[in-house]
Amino acid sequence: MKWKNILWGAGLCFILSACEKQDIPFFTTDDAGIYFQRVTSYIYGSTTEFYADSLSYSFVSAQASVKSVMLAATVRTMGKVADYDRPFKVVVDEAGTTAVEGKHYELDLDTVVVPAGASTASVRVRFYRTDDLMERTVRLALRLEDNEYFKCYFPEYKNTSAYTATGEMIHGDVFAFSLSEMYTEPSYWSMFGGSFFGDWTPKKYLVVNAACGLTPADWSNAGYAGAKVQYGRFSFFAMTVQKYLQEQADAGTPVSDSDGKYMQLAPSYAVDYSRYE
Repeated sequence: MKWKNILWGAGLCFILSACEKQDIPFFTTDDAGIYFQRVTSYIYGSTTEFYADSLSYSFVSAQASVKSVMLAATVRTMGKVADYDRPFKVVVDEAGTTAVEGKHYELDLDTVVVPAGASTASVRVRFYRTDDLMERTVRLALRLEDNEYFKCYFPEYKNTSAYTATGEMIHGDVFAFSLSEMYTEPSYWSMFGGSFFGDWTPKKYLVVNAACGLTPADWSNAGYAGAKVQYGRFSFFAMTVQKYLQEQADAGTPVSDSDGKYMQLAPSYAVDYSRYE
């Protein structure tokens, strides 16, 4: 028993000695990292979040009077928070971009900074409502690059904070915006609208909505009790749009349709463009 106690004690001393000498590596650096991260959802009551590296927006849901929208990409930093503003570098990724600066969007990449005491910042972009968005989707891709303040350590990462989840890989150094405004002809217009407004076009649809104070939701509910769009009101709507188009034509600013020709309604509500012939 005595030898057993001696051996047990010696073994314990060896284990403790080995533990004391073990080196545990730590990742230490004075460099700060930066990456894009858009939080799309989270699990209530937990710390689990889900992320994306893109954002899609359609002007379909916006009022006809809305001519632009401000969207933002969020950047987050790794490392220590600084007590001074830290500029970071963002460029337009030409290979992944179809939007045209000055036409589809406007942004200032020379003034983006992570404010003093902060670990996040936003890259704000103003997007414009242009006619071609009714026919196609345009894309603006932004790319982070290293500078004297930040390094791009995350070219990609998992789209969730859940450690055990599989998840998809998303970009950490690239963020993309997609803009569109593509409509489909409302069924109520296809059934009755032609006799009042003429053939449906995306641009005429917007003009009718703007002149009459209608929304896509009004067309979705058309014909139901209490709905704003009713067959009995089409004559009034057509006269309202005809008056607007005629006023524009008389003022020297005729409205063009999606095909580039002057916008016209059904024969009973025709707009006079004779001065332009």
